[in-house]
Amino acid sequence: MFTHRQQREIFHFLFLERLLRGSDPRAFVLKGGANLRFFFSSPRYSEDMDIDVLAGAVGTLSKNGYRILQDPAFARALATYGVAELIVGDPAKAKQTATTQRFRARLVTVAGESYPTKVEFSRRPAVGESVVETIRPSIAERYRRLAFPCRHYSAAAASQQKMLALANRREVQARDAFDLYVLWLGGYAKPGRTGSLTQAQRERATETLFGFSYEDYAGQVLEYLEPDQHGHFAGEARWAEIVEQSFALVEATPLRCDDGKVGQ
Repeated sequence: MFTHRQQREIFHFLFLERLLRGSDPRAFVLKGGANLRFFFSSPRYSEDMDIDVLAGAVGTLSKNGYRILQDPAFARALATYGVAELIVGDPAKAKQTATTQRFRARLVTVAGESYPTKVEFSRRPAVGESVVETIRPSIAERYRRLAFPCRHYSAAAASQQKMLALANRREVQARDAFDLYVLWLGGYAKPGRTGSLTQAQRERATETLFGFSYEDYAGQVLEYLEPDQHGHFAGEARWAEIVEQSFALVEATPLRCDDGKVGQ
């Protein structure tokens, strides 16, 4: 029996598997929550999957993406995990631009419940280095699949991206603080080794961190953890620890001048 969080995850896993098998795998870099799940042991499931595109035409990716989603074999594979129907968003209404390509879908379970998800591709400038590694076997084993190699952002890059999200995201998300904390817990985010920030970015990230409420955290993070993880991460005391540790990482990040040079 699979939870709706796991059903979304296997949708992402199978889509990524088919995308990399049918295209040049060097052209894509996995980022965001799926990157943290597949490579850095994050307990937080993602509603969506985000990927950076390094090469390839918009039209080609659009064609390949909908070919995967509309393939009956893809739907049959999802049925193994309790997804009775895959409703694919209307391609005519989907955002398919030179900077962003979005593929929306809805998973309908055998119990009749419906959950939205999407795969979003970005062609904006990449932040940080990427590496090619094999997805954690424990993820693949859970779904009785084989792990496969995938280009993804390194721990240092993922950490910097989370701090930049705290500084720059229009709609700030408590999950960015949690993700930074998880990277620290795993020994992946090390003080002073997570890229650099401008003074303005550091100040904005700090302001954002201390502006979150516990209710923000509960709705944006705890809802995406399996119940057996709540004992580890629920509670206002744990949330305060997450904020303080994330703040420590932001404060330890070297400052970058507007000309790109890193100061002392």
